[in-house]
Amino acid sequence: MSIASYSQNKASNVFLRYIDSADVNIYDRPVIANNFLDSIPKPLENSIKGHIAKYYHFKAVISSFLSDDAEVYHYNILSLKYAEKEKNYEMAGASSIELFYNLFVIKKDSTALDYLEKAEKFYTLDNNKKGLIDVMQMRAFTEFNRDNYKKSNDLLIPELAFYKSIEDDSFYYMYALFMLTSNYIHLNEDSSRKKYFNEFRKLENDTTISSSLYKKHSVTLNICMQHLHLEREELDSTFYYLKKVDQLRSSMNNTDKETHFKNYVSYYEKINNREAKNNYIDSLKLHNENLIEKNLSASYNINESLLETSNSLKIETEKKFINRYWILFLAVLLIALIIFILVKQKTIRKKIEEFSKRKKEYTFLQNNHEKLKVKVKGLENYIVEIKKEVKSISSITTLEEQKKRIQELHKGIHHNSSVLLAKGESHLDLINELNVEFFNEISIKHPELNSSERIICYYLFMDFKSKEIAAFINTSVRSIESKRYRIANKLNIKETNYNLTEYLKETFKHTLSS
Repeated sequence: MSIASYSQNKASNVFLRYIDSADVNIYDRPVIANNFLDSIPKPLENSIKGHIAKYYHFKAVISSFLSDDAEVYHYNILSLKYAEKEKNYEMAGASSIELFYNLFVIKKDSTALDYLEKAEKFYTLDNNKKGLIDVMQMRAFTEFNRDNYKKSNDLLIPELAFYKSIEDDSFYYMYALFMLTSNYIHLNEDSSRKKYFNEFRKLENDTTISSSLYKKHSVTLNICMQHLHLEREELDSTFYYLKKVDQLRSSMNNTDKETHFKNYVSYYEKINNREAKNNYIDSLKLHNENLIEKNLSASYNINESLLETSNSLKIETEKKFINRYWILFLAVLLIALIIFILVKQKTIRKKIEEFSKRKKEYTFLQNNHEKLKVKVKGLENYIVEIKKEVKSISSITTLEEQKKRIQELHKGIHHNSSVLLAKGESHLDLINELNVEFFNEISIKHPELNSSERIICYYLFMDFKSKEIAAFINTSVRSIESKRYRIANKLNIKETNYNLTEYLKETFKHTLSS
């Protein structure tokens, strides 16, 4: 054996010890486990060849504990890839189970069951009895996740004694109890729920179960209990389980945190504590912002991994035939072409949508224009008639008769102005063309408003008073005030610091410049 080969083997043995150290710490001290794995130098093929599947499997488990959901899927894909390459069927089965869970629960992907079948195949090849038990429990979990709680129970209860008999690993019994308790919570069957929940609690100090794994499942059950008591309006019990979960916050995944915060919001809403409710709404917002940041970080790591894979492929390509460079070049060219086509397609689609929007606006304006032409013609004829009447009155010599005719003319003008405004579809048709964008936007933003309410909104937007609006649409000031109150309720203005007029001016101010 050469000195270089001996040195390489010695270094490899050191790095394999890092994997073993990560295995020891993975459940109770995931950050430390991750540090051990990160100490292994890249490329992994040189450092831990033949053990890369286990490396990526541990990375996936750690990412799950650290709530880096985006990286869990990525690492499991890599673990499965190398497990098949290394013929490590135990790791292949474990990665397939995790991919099934990730796709079925988190991504709701219908291909998830294919990974469950793969897991069964790999565990069978490995003659791995506990792995096959995992598959068995995942079938019950599938029904649980589909809300088929009774069917899930039918798969679990006959095997419960068998799960309990596995004394060297009580996780299988704990997981069965976890699903049974969850099922009976959703089925609203208190006696069975209490029975299995008590059995679950007895396993808290079981030395064959990782404390962190037990706490993760305990958190989920306690959150389910929060929801159960919220639905029953049992607020003292709800608060008890809210505080119970607070004590286990370090064991919560992202979904648990989101549900927990939402339950707090519902609880404080029920007891009318607006300040506390808003605090948890802010916490929920911050949680979602942190998730986005984590996903961005995960995307960066995934991109680094993809770049690393690309470099490895390049090294292998250089060792083989020169025409492989052309394949890589064509692949890059194809990707660039696809990206170019997609960008172009997006631009064209945007232009088509803009054109359609403008076309609709043009048609709307054209229709309004035609209506206005008819109405203007009618008004012109009416004015001609009024002029004739004025001329006729001016020729009357008797003062009393002239006064009487003037009063009749005034009365007639007032009546006919109301009739003219009432002609056509509505008052909205007469003023719509004054600010087309305002009426388009308020119709889209607040479809709950009818046409007369939109008219009042426009007059308020233009700073008219209730008395002036009442005169415009021929109604009483009290009626206008009543409608203003109803509009404010429909728009939920009371929940903001605005009054109705301020809200309209702020929301639609940009339409004045259109």
